[in-house]
Amino acid sequence: MNGHSKIRNKAIANIFSQMGLVEAWGSGIKRILNAAKEYGLPEPKFQEFDNMFRVELFRNSLPMTSENKHIGETSEKHRRNIGETSEKHGIVELNSTQQEIVKLLLENNQLSAAKLAEKIGVASRNIESNIKKLKELGILVRHGSPKNGYWEVTDCGERNNEDTE
Repeated sequence: MNGHSKIRNKAIANIFSQMGLVEAWGSGIKRILNAAKEYGLPEPKFQEFDNMFRVELFRNSLPMTSENKHIGETSEKHRRNIGETSEKHGIVELNSTQQEIVKLLLENNQLSAAKLAEKIGVASRNIESNIKKLKELGILVRHGSPKNGYWEVTDCGERNNEDTE
């Protein structure tokens, strides 16, 4: 709390840094306190014991009004950035390229955009824009690095794919 930052687990810190999840070392507690203040929430409680710490966060039970509708927006944008979403979308119509992407990724979840483009017979830019749309819809989730990662087709994606065939 006095501004001194100490990395407790260097392996986890390194992984978070490589994933692009670290904005600045040693700024987390101040950012937590500022965010709570900004949203009019009670100040979080920090407890340190042994070689660990606990953060207790509080929330208001506010009804959704136009003034507080933006709360949580930043974290949702972040989840979408890393390939996750907290929203479930209704059934959507997938175009033929999107259906083919889903089908191929169900067969081999490690295909690259270039390989998908080759198999489908379209430009890789077309594949990239369709993958972006599928991620926004919550149908595709990317796990791991671009080189060694894999795609997850959510059950929502499988259902949408079946409904549009």
